[in-house]
Amino acid sequence: MRVCLTHLGCKLNQAEIEAMARRFTAAGHHLVGSPGAADLHVVNTCTVTQTAARESRKTLRGGKRANPGLRTVVTGCWSAAEPGAAAALDGVDLVVPNGEKESLFERVAAAFPDLAVAEAAETDPVPVPWVAMEMGHTRALVKVEDGCNMQCAFCIIPQTRGRQRSRPPGEVVAEVQALARAGCREVVLTGVQISAYRSEGLALVDLVARILAEGEAPRLRLTSIAPWELDDRLLDLFAEHGGHRLCRHFHLSLQSGCSATLRRMRRPYTAEGYLDLLARIRQAVPEVAITTDVLVGFPGETAAEFEASLATVAAAGFAKVHVFPFSPRPGTAAEGMPGQVSPEEKKERTARMLKMAAAVERQFQEEQVGRRVTVLWERPRGGQANGLTDNYIRVYCQTHRDLWNRFVAAEVVGLAEGTEGGVMGELRA
Repeated sequence: MRVCLTHLGCKLNQAEIEAMARRFTAAGHHLVGSPGAADLHVVNTCTVTQTAARESRKTLRGGKRANPGLRTVVTGCWSAAEPGAAAALDGVDLVVPNGEKESLFERVAAAFPDLAVAEAAETDPVPVPWVAMEMGHTRALVKVEDGCNMQCAFCIIPQTRGRQRSRPPGEVVAEVQALARAGCREVVLTGVQISAYRSEGLALVDLVARILAEGEAPRLRLTSIAPWELDDRLLDLFAEHGGHRLCRHFHLSLQSGCSATLRRMRRPYTAEGYLDLLARIRQAVPEVAITTDVLVGFPGETAAEFEASLATVAAAGFAKVHVFPFSPRPGTAAEGMPGQVSPEEKKERTARMLKMAAAVERQFQEEQVGRRVTVLWERPRGGQANGLTDNYIRVYCQTHRDLWNRFVAAEVVGLAEGTEGGVMGELRA
């Protein structure tokens, strides 16, 4: 059977799609890159914003239009938030709830026996060749936890993914080791909020230490650390392993750089405390990249509050800022809050925040010029080799060498031109 797997939204959705890919390929099925070439299309949807929900519906409809004989399976957060709409959507043949996503393979086999879904192998969870290679990825993503116990005013994730729960550490370690054996050079540990990891008495820092203790561990990158949950012991691990086995990269979601707005968002920190945290991290982990998310136009955000948020982003020295205009989600506290910001004002503020985001990202990249960096190289883009450093800098290089999935050093010689940003590098022995 030919299977097309599509994810929208976060890295957690991507990690889940990669796990599904391993299950289907272990059973002897073939991954294809488009619904038009597939017998089965699995879509892991997103609903974190109105735009994400709209794109999810568009993707689902588009597959069946391109291929009338296609069987389409929908799962993920949009279908969890609107299960009736998902089931009724033209082109959808099966809805698998978020809570049953791990049994999607079995659900497909039961629903479509004519597609001859074979039994999945029960041995190594990562078949060779490493399935991410077939999907065009260099890094593999491993989900370590799911769900969230927070009740942030703007967020629908606790409704769509449920309460926080963590995978057993032995299961996570085994998956990382299997990926390493299959040739994976970097693994990203992901979840809704991985700093909330708790299993068998272990916290995230204990899980990371256990992975690093294994001889086959690849380079690790962490995502989704909550600003109020950063364990100082984790900084100690970075002091020992950062830059080689641990990527010097923290994603700490800010959401707003104004403390008054943060209180309305139900976020348990202040803008001042957030900046103090960044100073602690930078002292412990030199050259660290700190990336973030910022929400613009939250209900009640005054012009002065927006200016405060803008100033915090300017002061924080982020390596990358993901900017989102506030999008009311059904059933969240923020949906009915007074002081809704007009679409025109949100658009203007979003443009200003995006301009600031581009400026701080460029400043971070300029600081790298002249440095020698280790790059994990990906597939060429536009005739140029390109890849990521451990501290999340995209490096481009003119070379005819085949560098894919290899660590090769380069010297940063300047900034790359174009909308995607990044830096130019020259290979070094």
